[in-house]
Amino acid sequence: MNESIPQSHAATTFRPRFDIGAQRIDCGREPDVATHHAADQFASWPLLDYSDCDPTEDQAAINRWLTGADLGGRDVLHVGTGNSSVARLLAGKARRVESVTVAHNEWQHGSRLGLPDYGVHLLNKHSLAFAGRFEPAAFDCILDNNLASFACCQRHLERYFETLVRLLRPDGFVLTHWLGMQWTLDVGVDDVEPVWRLDAGKLRAIASAYGLSVDRQDELFFLRRTRGAERT
Repeated sequence: MNESIPQSHAATTFRPRFDIGAQRIDCGREPDVATHHAADQFASWPLLDYSDCDPTEDQAAINRWLTGADLGGRDVLHVGTGNSSVARLLAGKARRVESVTVAHNEWQHGSRLGLPDYGVHLLNKHSLAFAGRFEPAAFDCILDNNLASFACCQRHLERYFETLVRLLRPDGFVLTHWLGMQWTLDVGVDDVEPVWRLDAGKLRAIASAYGLSVDRQDELFFLRRTRGAERT
């Protein structure tokens, strides 16, 4: 674990890096694993815990891409553990897979699989704890099919993107999916603003603020560091 928090994550006056119309600029509280758990009682579908579910449609599409991808010897970060389908798919191929989740059952399920070179972490991706968990430039591939869906405010979404860029190796990429970009939490508790329902234009606007370019392949979107851009 990297115990030092990057200077960019220290408490400072927040100045938004992009504008796509968010109203909640700073929610005023530190995200943690329990941030959205109160919404579970309002949902008629699995909201946080997918440990006992088949991969969602967007995750399944990402998995199909991974099946043909050359990730031998690569380090992969999967944001949103689910039933650990990514780790099982890449076992024996990728050098290691790290996964983060806010769902205790997903964390327990993944930890019990006993897969080699697989680490599961109970973390909120918007939190300082996540920002400081891994070494800089630690990953070749970061998977998140819900890049903005659970954003509590712009400040913490920006923290997440800062972390993504810091964790990417120079030739690394972030992979997401159109369907996940369209989904936002709307079940009566801690509702996510509709502005975080992303389209290609919004994704490019956010990515460009961090020196990232966006390449679309059908319903998959790849974010890569723009040539010459430095880590934020």
